[in-house]
Amino acid sequence: MNPPAWLAQLHRQWHAGRGQHLTASSRDFTRDWVGLLERAGITSAEDQATAAREAEALAKAGHLVLKRHRYRTYLIERVTLPLAQEPWLRELFGGTASHVLQAASLEIVAEFATGGHRRFPNEWATLCEALRQAFSSARSLHPFGWRHPPTLRRMLDITLKLSERDWPPDTLIRAASVAIGLDSKGLERHRRTIESGLARLFGTAVPLKSLGFVGGESHVELHGPVCLHFADGRVHDFDGLTNVLISEADLARCSVISTTAERLLTIENRKTTFRQFAAANRDRRTLLAATSFPTPAFRELLGKLPPALSHYHFGDTDPAGWHILLKLREATPRRVLSFHMRWRPATAPNPLTPYDRQLLPKLLEAPLLADVRAEILAIAERSDRGDFEQESLGPPAVDGWPFR
Repeated sequence: MNPPAWLAQLHRQWHAGRGQHLTASSRDFTRDWVGLLERAGITSAEDQATAAREAEALAKAGHLVLKRHRYRTYLIERVTLPLAQEPWLRELFGGTASHVLQAASLEIVAEFATGGHRRFPNEWATLCEALRQAFSSARSLHPFGWRHPPTLRRMLDITLKLSERDWPPDTLIRAASVAIGLDSKGLERHRRTIESGLARLFGTAVPLKSLGFVGGESHVELHGPVCLHFADGRVHDFDGLTNVLISEADLARCSVISTTAERLLTIENRKTTFRQFAAANRDRRTLLAATSFPTPAFRELLGKLPPALSHYHFGDTDPAGWHILLKLREATPRRVLSFHMRWRPATAPNPLTPYDRQLLPKLLEAPLLADVRAEILAIAERSDRGDFEQESLGPPAVDGWPFR
């Protein structure tokens, strides 16, 4: 039999007021009877009489204490849940005491700390110790919380499995989701929460796409003159359109891509910088493409554009930004020149994250980054990312190339 509505309302108020506390309360929990009925939606005289009989039965069983009107003793004024009956109420509604949840979560953290991390042992140990300290003080560190141990275990497991593997480029995100034990849409459905977990581990934003994941079908966003030529002689000219979104399937079907532009400029930040440059590209002598890590669609674009078309890339100047430039250079035999990518001091030092420290040796040793090694070395020597966000440079000062 389901508990009556008024008792469910009493439980909700008790749980909100003290049911999540770790320390024991010193006073009984009391509520106004009429107010409790109103909050529970019990307004008719018949339903109120039924509720009174239910409360009287629970009072006789010792679970509740009823305070009645001094003269009209048939009227209930207040209902009290004695301290000794709090476990009964919690069990009735399927709850677990907070100290039990805290202990279970601390055990989970200890288990994951003992298991360690194959690729990032120090970062993993730091995360687990931070969680241990937070949970011991009844605090949570988003997205890791102690009040729901099963969710905590699942989040730690996902974070561990995603970061322990060096995922191949262009791994389908749904295949990766299945590979770590989720359903095919699990990573997409909980992307922001999972990215928060990775950020907590590495101390910096780690979007899933930076791990090499791609969706079911990628696309390229362009601004400028571009024309797709197909084997059957058909031509699809996008010149004159403000912004163009071309799918991987269409790029794969075409045989050649032509453009009257004099150069290709790829831009990492799609939401702000790409749009600012598109607004300034009035002479349309530059083909702009929004891209970070090269997707299959972008590789199709690079492979079918004229080989003589020069390619510049404008990205952030933190280690992740230089990593994107490296991946772009690996994706094409065409020379990819850096554009506006210089280390800049910030108002206050911008310390390296564990993720940055893991990337830097690889970047400094990469032959394809030899021409920009001094910029990357500036980060390593200062242990400072500086003012690395490309958005901080603001919109272009000049319409058209070189946008300075």
